Amino acid sequence: MTFKNLKDIDTTESRSCALVFNFNNKDLMTIKSVFRLSGISDIIILKNDNLNTTIKDILDNNLLNDSEEKINSRAIIFNNIESRKISAVSDNLKRLKVQRPLLATVTETSINWELKNLLYNLQEEAHSLKNSKISIHKNS
Repeated sequence: MTFKNLKDIDTTESRSCALVFNFNNKDLMTIKSVFRLSGISDIIILKNDNLNTTIKDILDNNLLNDSEEKINSRAIIFNNIESRKISAVSDNLKRLKVQRPLLATVTETSINWELKNLLYNLQEEAHSLKNSKISIHKNS
């Protein structure tokens, strides 16, 4: 039997990072500054080309660049980030007048979804909240 120190075990689920989707360069600079101030240094920048990649593969740095689909929404997806840091990022982006993106955290379920499925579900959820309707997540 062998033992490893917990801090030496590298799993995707434990990678503390933010996935940033579909922001222009000006907003990216602002977001990076806000993240730095919040103690988030690992940022993965994603574009429409990456929509067919699963969240797990994104976290493992195995990006696909083969998507021809286009999603116009902007999103920030947090993985293994404390809720107080997420709140600080959200508050600071609002203060700096960055148009509010879709916000999410990676879950046990969504880690296996393609980026496009996660974004579609986030869009549906935002639309439902705006219209006070109940939303059911789809994983297709």
